[in-house]
Amino acid sequence: MTAGPYTGYDLSAITPLCMPWREVNHLLTPEFSRDAALLSFELASTAYDMQTAAWRQADWHDITYQIDNTLFTGPAVNGETEKGLSEALADAYQRTASAMLRRRNPITQLRGTLRQRDGSDTCKSLVMIHRLPGGRFVAAIGFMGTGKQIYDWISNFRMVQEDGVHKGFLQLTQEFEKNCPLIEFPQTARELGLEKLTLSDILAECRRPGSRFRLWMAGHSQGSAIMQLFALREISKGLLRQNMIGYGFASPSVLYRSPGCDPGSIPLFHILNADDPIPRVGAVLHVGRCKILQPDSAMRSACYGNIGKTPAFRDAMHLLSACYRNEATVLYGIALLRALMKLPDRESALALGSVLGKMLPDRLLAALGGRADQLVQFLIRHAEATYAQLTGGALPEDLLVPYEKRVSLLMERYGAQPLIRALLQAMALPHKLRGPIENNGIAAYQYIVTRRFDSLRTYVSAGTVPRSTARPLRGAKTQAAGRCLYHTIR
Repeated sequence: MTAGPYTGYDLSAITPLCMPWREVNHLLTPEFSRDAALLSFELASTAYDMQTAAWRQADWHDITYQIDNTLFTGPAVNGETEKGLSEALADAYQRTASAMLRRRNPITQLRGTLRQRDGSDTCKSLVMIHRLPGGRFVAAIGFMGTGKQIYDWISNFRMVQEDGVHKGFLQLTQEFEKNCPLIEFPQTARELGLEKLTLSDILAECRRPGSRFRLWMAGHSQGSAIMQLFALREISKGLLRQNMIGYGFASPSVLYRSPGCDPGSIPLFHILNADDPIPRVGAVLHVGRCKILQPDSAMRSACYGNIGKTPAFRDAMHLLSACYRNEATVLYGIALLRALMKLPDRESALALGSVLGKMLPDRLLAALGGRADQLVQFLIRHAEATYAQLTGGALPEDLLVPYEKRVSLLMERYGAQPLIRALLQAMALPHKLRGPIENNGIAAYQYIVTRRFDSLRTYVSAGTVPRSTARPLRGAKTQAAGRCLYHTIR
């Protein structure tokens, strides 16, 4: 047994991915399985660091790493040389892929940002395969969420729709699709007596009954968005539903309108934390079925720690609960930027540094000093343009004014920089996938799959994810931001 580092689940125990489907409301559907969720959690986690040694020990092979516009695939990546298999060579490629995820060179960031002007080439994924009895295989794809480089975020903010789909997520999906003919499975090809086997070949066989392959996918946040669109587009090309399974964590929505079929019929499951604002934005509809948990005080204490008990954090969470769709989220962003514009330049620069500090080099942050107002104005113009693209209308000042007053009130109470910090924490902690191994820390989604899986409930919605029941500790309540049309069922 090779245990996953975050859940302890056996990485070779893939039977839960292949369980018989059952009939629900006259539709065959896969079982929502705790074991499958634990295994999927490990795959989604590995996509963030590409640490594949444990997977290789568990007999996963034919590994491919995609890091932005770079693809590592084929025999050499898997340690195949003229003298046979070389674990050292496979380790070297794995370390290179991991190092590329940690790059923070200013020149690299600038080049990466410039590349995103018209499209998106920042998709990051891990592909590998495992044998099943009887000459069958599970092909796994782990899609990484948003990275730590500033250009990794650009796709998230391309929120306009293209063919009824979130444009930024669609561009990332199309980038991965371009690599499907290039992703190779050399060892599996030899086992099957084939000259060559690519991911495109596997997808083509999954369109036929009796396929030797089953496609399993997992992803967190942006990675789950790519998973949804990739699954939907493959099924539209004829891939049979029974040859696919996927689990997403903290999944944003990806569709602005129905794709011509029931999105809930696609065999994907999304595990959501009601405190997390990310599943409430993106587009309008998810592809697949959503399972949501309303956190209790025990979970918040374990995952948010002492930060979660502070008044600023609680007020920030309540403020974020009003961000239930892209339009409202953009409006609150504009309100926050307008409030920053009214502050002295030094204070505004410190607040912006709280947002950008993890993505920009220190030299660039230092240069913000006397130019913070220019950056804020640029961001406001960009946000206003985004709102116009989303709605086709003018900014609703009747909504913006009370939003701005609410933000200004909280800035007066806590200060601009502490409020920004609290907002970032209120977005990050409920959204976090995994905790650090070294001190046994546990993150929100790790807590859900390992300790509260049985408390997850399906929700049926009109495109609005249920929000947290958390309330502010004090102060005026934020204006209600629309009805939440849902009910829970077991």
